[in-house]
Amino acid sequence: MSAPLLTLIQARMSSSRLPGKGLLPLGDGLVLDQVVCRAAAFSSQVVVCTSTDPSDDPIRDHCQKIGTPCVRGELDDVFARFRTALLDPGVEETTWFARITADCPLISVPLARDVIDAALADPATDYACVHLGRTPRGLPIELVRRETFLTLDPASLDAPQREHVTPVFYENPERYRCVRIDPPVAMQHPELRLTLDYPEDYEVLQHLFEEPGVTAESAVARLLADPELYWINAHCEQRSVR
Repeated sequence: MSAPLLTLIQARMSSSRLPGKGLLPLGDGLVLDQVVCRAAAFSSQVVVCTSTDPSDDPIRDHCQKIGTPCVRGELDDVFARFRTALLDPGVEETTWFARITADCPLISVPLARDVIDAALADPATDYACVHLGRTPRGLPIELVRRETFLTLDPASLDAPQREHVTPVFYENPERYRCVRIDPPVAMQHPELRLTLDYPEDYEVLQHLFEEPGVTAESAVARLLADPELYWINAHCEQRSVR
């Protein structure tokens, strides 16, 4: 990776399954702190995208406390939020931006760099990610070309595309160049959950973050070696648009 890279983290307090999950304590900080820390390892700037709804004021306040830029937009239109962030004068104008969510405190830094390298290797790429269903939940990033994103007509997007930001790219491969990579064999365990949607997910993450310097890679290894820990959230179901 040789070019500056912006990372946008979408965050809100109004999760239906686990409200306020982004500001729950985890490890030596909060969940959002862990996400920001990992994103900073492969980004020249990290920006949190939250909403203007009063319920998300605590996210803005926490970002101010930790010195992370925070851009606010519509609660129910994450695409519009990202567009607002990309056009904000305080946000770096990079060729690429990474999309991650605030419920993924164990983003894999090596895997993120692999996705970035794959995108940079193909000048025609509009969107890059890891092949769906080949890693644990919560580890990969998505990479989007800024120019391509800003040429999209918001009025042409349906509700899921606005909510999840990136489906318009992989749902239209004839229009956009999408690059997908395979994760390392050691990370090919889609049966594992390292995301935060349910109280059971939080319990697993709390155990994992007892290890100083825990990484996505060490977390995967521990779950594979500890069936009791793995089974805590193995039954949790994930909504997916891909």
